[in-house]
Amino acid sequence: MTNDPPTTDRNEAIVDRAREVIPGGAQTGLRAQAYDTGDVAFESASGATLTTVTGERYTDYHLGFGPIVLGHAHDAVDEAARGAIDDGVLFGAGTAPLEVEVAERLVDLLPSVEMVNFCNSGSEATYHAIRLARAATGNEKVLKFEGCYHGWHDYVDVSVYPPADRVGERYPESDGMLSAAVENTLVAPFNDPEAVEEIFREHGDDLAAVILEPIPHSVGCLLPQTAFLETLREVTEDNDVPLIFDEVISGFRHSPRGVQGEVGVTPDLTCVAKALGNGYPVAAVGGRADLLAQAGGDNESGVVISGTYSGNLPGLAAARETIDTVVDEDVQGYLTDLGDRYREGLSDLLKDRGVDGRVVGHRSIFSVQFGVRGDPRDYEDVVGLDEERFRAFASGMRERGHFFTPNPYKRHHLSAAHDETHLESYLDDADAVLAEL
Repeated sequence: MTNDPPTTDRNEAIVDRAREVIPGGAQTGLRAQAYDTGDVAFESASGATLTTVTGERYTDYHLGFGPIVLGHAHDAVDEAARGAIDDGVLFGAGTAPLEVEVAERLVDLLPSVEMVNFCNSGSEATYHAIRLARAATGNEKVLKFEGCYHGWHDYVDVSVYPPADRVGERYPESDGMLSAAVENTLVAPFNDPEAVEEIFREHGDDLAAVILEPIPHSVGCLLPQTAFLETLREVTEDNDVPLIFDEVISGFRHSPRGVQGEVGVTPDLTCVAKALGNGYPVAAVGGRADLLAQAGGDNESGVVISGTYSGNLPGLAAARETIDTVVDEDVQGYLTDLGDRYREGLSDLLKDRGVDGRVVGHRSIFSVQFGVRGDPRDYEDVVGLDEERFRAFASGMRERGHFFTPNPYKRHHLSAAHDETHLESYLDDADAVLAEL
């Protein structure tokens, strides 16, 4: 499946119109970057395939930054959402059976979760989790880790992708951020228990929370070392500081029990989104009952967790169906096996072609990183990768019908709609592209 760049009048007209009324011509800067120049308009998606307005078809490894775990336009999920629409999209008062049913599933599956508040995005979930932690502790400082992304808000949009000369510093990722928020965000290297212990010695009495992606996929994949996670759990418990796992990417993609269920370390609060609803806007913050109870609306703490569209019924219906399908069909077992084969195949190709690079990933996620070797331990092991070679690889693969973002720090995702045919096609074309590189 080979495609020429979309240059037809219809595509150009849509892109030109978009740039007149939408900054950058897409809803986020990252979406604009997802096709080098942003000069593409997609019209439909089904299974593992994306189709543009001019008919180009791509096997999709981007999957909307990861939510699509079952495949685009999944019949059962879409039918569940349509059924919820028929009964009314939003009530805005009291509760609804769907809220209870999905919350009960999260409580049953995620080890840390005793109570749940729904929202609409991962950024909202991490924002709410930090507010709950600050209310419980009375403190303001938050510890996060380089290379971990927790959303767009000022609380944590710090040191996600710092340039090489800013590693080890607080690095705001956006202009316009509140300086007080940045100053109250402490940053440490991932997988460094000694650095964590040092920060707690200096700031333990002022910390409101520690937040991390237990597997940082915002920079491809950093696998956590057991000693690091165990140290985090020990020092946060000793200092009564809530530990927050941001499982927005990993939750219901790697395991129905989350990474916390894989590694055996239970946080105090957990944020899930993305694969929770197979692309529908639904997210949640869950955790210890005493922390969540602060948002009950009739207590002394009075934490406000709000949102008109929180708990919207189509999103919850999609979540219920997605969770049930993931569990009943052992989707993660299938994706883990498939992911292993992609990673092994790509690694063999790099070796056979003598290309300097590595393949990283976990279960249904993988990424090829050029110009670096060895297993990455922290962000500093990622920052030196060859960005231009990755963009050339992404461009060559896209010309052959495989779509993923050319951002070298991001990742490929797999869905239950990917199969042996997609694997063989990807590896054959990757071999050809690597030969050209």
